[in-house]
Amino acid sequence: MQALKHITDDEVLSGLRTGRDEMFSYIFNTYWESLFREAYYRLKSHDEAQDLVQDIFTDFWQRRKDIVVSASISAYLHGALKHRIIRHISRSRLHQHVVEHLLYQMTAFEDSIMDIIAVGEIQKTLEEAISYFPENMQQIFLLRSQDFTIKEIADTLGLSPQTVKNNSTEALKRLKQVLAEKHPDVSSTLYVFLLLFMKS
Repeated sequence: MQALKHITDDEVLSGLRTGRDEMFSYIFNTYWESLFREAYYRLKSHDEAQDLVQDIFTDFWQRRKDIVVSASISAYLHGALKHRIIRHISRSRLHQHVVEHLLYQMTAFEDSIMDIIAVGEIQKTLEEAISYFPENMQQIFLLRSQDFTIKEIADTLGLSPQTVKNNSTEALKRLKQVLAEKHPDVSSTLYVFLLLFMKS
């Protein structure tokens, strides 16, 4: 594998298309770790991250003869992983996962928020509010809270960027209203956090 250290992406892809299996091994060994790290960061599950990365390489191998890589192999693989993660999250994660993620980020963002009101009360309020979101809004809110961009979400879910943006705005509006009603003492602080957390 050392002999392939300075090979270009075009040479790797060309060799792969002509049946040189060592080219696939080179791709796998070069990019597996960084893809797994990204998947694990997003999913917080070793098994789910491993499965998704394995799927990426399986798909790459199956399509090796006609795959089109416009930028680089790295960009292609990471882009494919990001889209697969978005689809995975949008299908499998419930609104409770959003709340858990938000509460974790809130604690890191400003400890005083959690000192003012019990974590359990905030969690209950957010869970209840998000549970009433339409399905699309729940998915979009979850994905935005996971740092995916409006364009990435729109491309993967087959929605227009404006639809994604409208759903994000409406979700924040609904949460602001619920927080103001149930936790008026901390609603402004929490809403500012949500705005910062959900920014594009």
